[in-house]
Amino acid sequence: MNRPKKIPAIALIADDLTGSLDTGLQFRKKGLITIVPVKWNQPLPKAQALVLNTNSRNLPGDVAYRRVYRICRRLRTGRIYKKIDSTMRGNVGKEALAILSARKIPQAVVVPTVPVMGRAVEGGILRVHGTPLLKTAYARDPFHPLWTSRVSSLLEKETRERVGFIGIKEVRRGASLLAQKIQETPARLLSLDAVLQSDLKIIAQACNLLSGQVLPCGSVGLADELKLAFRRENRKLKKKGPRRPLLIISASRNPTTANQIEMARTHSRFPLVEPDLDRLTNPRTSGSEAKAAAQKLAGVLAKGDGAILTTTFQKHLPGKETMIPRILGKAAVHLLEKVRLGGLVLTGGDLAMGVCERLSSSALLIEEEVLPGIPCSTLTDGPFKGLRMVTKAGGFGEKDALWRIIRYLRGNHEKES
Repeated sequence: MNRPKKIPAIALIADDLTGSLDTGLQFRKKGLITIVPVKWNQPLPKAQALVLNTNSRNLPGDVAYRRVYRICRRLRTGRIYKKIDSTMRGNVGKEALAILSARKIPQAVVVPTVPVMGRAVEGGILRVHGTPLLKTAYARDPFHPLWTSRVSSLLEKETRERVGFIGIKEVRRGASLLAQKIQETPARLLSLDAVLQSDLKIIAQACNLLSGQVLPCGSVGLADELKLAFRRENRKLKKKGPRRPLLIISASRNPTTANQIEMARTHSRFPLVEPDLDRLTNPRTSGSEAKAAAQKLAGVLAKGDGAILTTTFQKHLPGKETMIPRILGKAAVHLLEKVRLGGLVLTGGDLAMGVCERLSSSALLIEEEVLPGIPCSTLTDGPFKGLRMVTKAGGFGEKDALWRIIRYLRGNHEKES
């Protein structure tokens, strides 16, 4: 295995853990040793691609700005990629501006397009599978409710800055002319149209031409097109070993995840374990409810080969959204103290962070792609070192995604495609 350089070829800054992993996966696919630190009280690990989760999606904008700024000042790397949510949740504009200020970069291009996931921007309007963003479930996010589908308008309201816009015709004129157009646009933030993966390729080429002068801000789509110089490392994940039970945990309220759970249950026959949400979100009873859920899971897994711990089908209580992932994380740790798992599947960034913070590991090593935008990673150290974890953003994947993840972890296929 190649030893990673002290200074990474690229650093990726994301605002939640699933985003860190699914976009970091694009650099792992290019052969870079890609590591996601979980703990910040230790020196940054050596990696060819270093993925930093600021865990700032649901923070107030000014707090998120300061956190990202401090991290960027600490970094030693030649290039930075800002990972943003493909449905514009979070502090997209302010975090981009923080990087511009910290790294003395003149401009940033904002491109949430992910064609393989149905995200596209045309005429400045972000659509999900053809539906304007405002008419989708993402617009009702409790932390970041949306009021428009226009990317530039969202950024202008957030940052109180003028935001430039470059349409699809200008993008498709080619990288050289696009690079010139970016530099001629008198704004620090620019929203760019992109519908096809070929559009993202042109934008990535323009960013390469303007290296050091423009910050690429995108999701997995744009990251996949960035070109980097490195020595390819073809490490493969070992799948051999005793068959152990699997655990799927979901706190996502996204209808996509709900449909995926239903299909996974139908095919796998994994039982559903649903904790009492009132007790789970009550500070006086949350600890005992987490232990009760773990005990129930242990009993289920002693008789079968998998289970699903979820609050997806329950009505979440207002103001308790951040508490649920943390307590489910506690339940997972209680279970792991009793049962050795063959793999853990986590849906949603808050949940993934809530679980990982309690597994006493300093970092995750991204291993390989299970499905588009869905990685398998392993814990690098701690009592659960080597535990395989598949992480998925709540809205990612087709209806059969969880079922295919189960098959992957079972070793039914070397790699789903």
